[in-house]
Amino acid sequence: MAGYQVLARRWRPQRFEDLVGQDVVVRTLRNALTSGQIGHAYLFSGLRGVGKTTVARLLAKALNCDQGPTPEPCGTCVACQDITNGSSMDVLELDAASNRGIDDVRELREVARVLPVRDRYRVFILDEAHQLSKDAFAALLKILEEPPAHVVFILASTEKDKFPATILSRCLQVDFRPIPADLVAARLLDVASAEGFAVSTAASQMLARAGEGSLRDALSLLDRVHAFCGGDVDEDAVAAILGLPPFDVVLTLWHALAAGEVADALAVVEREQHAGRDPVALYEQVVQLLHALLLLSCDADAPSTLPAEQVEGLRTEARRLGTPLLLRLLGLAMEQRNLLAGADHPAIAAAVVVGRLALWPRLVRVEALLTGQATLDESPAAPPTPAQPARRTAGNAPVATQPGPPVTAGASPRERLLAALEEDAPTMAGRVRGASDVVVDGEVLRLRFTGVPAATLKTLRDCLGQVKSAAERAGLPSTIEVEDTAAPANGAPTLRQQVESDEAVRRVLQVFGGRIESAEERS
Repeated sequence: MAGYQVLARRWRPQRFEDLVGQDVVVRTLRNALTSGQIGHAYLFSGLRGVGKTTVARLLAKALNCDQGPTPEPCGTCVACQDITNGSSMDVLELDAASNRGIDDVRELREVARVLPVRDRYRVFILDEAHQLSKDAFAALLKILEEPPAHVVFILASTEKDKFPATILSRCLQVDFRPIPADLVAARLLDVASAEGFAVSTAASQMLARAGEGSLRDALSLLDRVHAFCGGDVDEDAVAAILGLPPFDVVLTLWHALAAGEVADALAVVEREQHAGRDPVALYEQVVQLLHALLLLSCDADAPSTLPAEQVEGLRTEARRLGTPLLLRLLGLAMEQRNLLAGADHPAIAAAVVVGRLALWPRLVRVEALLTGQATLDESPAAPPTPAQPARRTAGNAPVATQPGPPVTAGASPRERLLAALEEDAPTMAGRVRGASDVVVDGEVLRLRFTGVPAATLKTLRDCLGQVKSAAERAGLPSTIEVEDTAAPANGAPTLRQQVESDEAVRRVLQVFGGRIESAEERS
């Protein structure tokens, strides 16, 4: 009785039009076959499982088909059937990993000189060709440079950078791209339907993401999950077999990270570990979610493998957070992978990197302090931008975050002026915030400072136009006077006094700690 054939082999494309996600490759080869511009050597490079060896066999069929050379091999003639079954004497497929020596290549050169037994071309397919030795590459070089007219070489490799430049220059290079996850998910649904079982949309998307651009890997994973289920495949089955978290868990962790809630984020990681799932896999899923959010922030209609019922909410969230912040968060997440890769205890390392990522609001606050857009008395859990997303409790019930109360007409002149400045001139708002007092004196608005450097006062006086505009919007006098209430009585302040009174220096010392040991002026 014939053994079971895995899905990846049973559903290997037998025609160019069956290939998924390689339109550029198909068009290039079809045009070459139609015009008769057939190269003597090709280099197919790309990720594993994207169709390199499959296309090599299809090209061999197209060259040796009874109707060929043709971009549409019939698939029914003797030559096509023998190539499909791997029994053609004129199409030789070699594993360069196990036939990598100079003697193997010398033997290949001798065989290449012999005319084809039956077909039009003698085709040599060298899989994983980058593993040939240096001497083997040197032996192969001459025949690639001046091959017999009846020979076509096809080198397939996942590591194009390991080929000598002399080999690359003698090959027509065809690059295979990773297959988009949405195309992989659609293909999985088609295969499952043809095989007589159902796969939920969420499950197909999870398998597609796990395949990381490789359709063969995704089909192999589908085989595993189907064997586990014995029938229809759903998201829970995929999560159980692959150790991947359900999307609801990923979303819960993301909400905790977005809100800057370290305790909530670590609680999610701990629950996943107790549930028997890999915390590192959870972190990788969050990284993929961040990438999807980044793409949605750039293009609201970007294709996505996120669950359909969640896309609209995530699209709104991506738009609210904005591309710069999401790009920074994704960069922070990628930087933490080095810690995961070298960790003796991956679960502990995953908790550390999740905790670090949840601290991003504090980093935003430090930057705001250094640029003068925040004061030291602001809460560290409330970054100035963007607005915090809705927080979630341990029971996953949404709790809306209410915005702060608006500044009313009854507020102090200081509060009214700062609120108006924050709208259009946040940097100037940071400078005004350093004033010891803001008072209305008749028709004059006085900004009083204590012991600030003269340069700071000069900058304020030079930019009073922004302050005047904000004062008018706030219903305050538009005549502004900047005063220093602590001007030194006996000459100018010392250099150390100037440094100690500088607003930016005070912020740095307050945030990072430390003290000023000495102050020197250098030219």
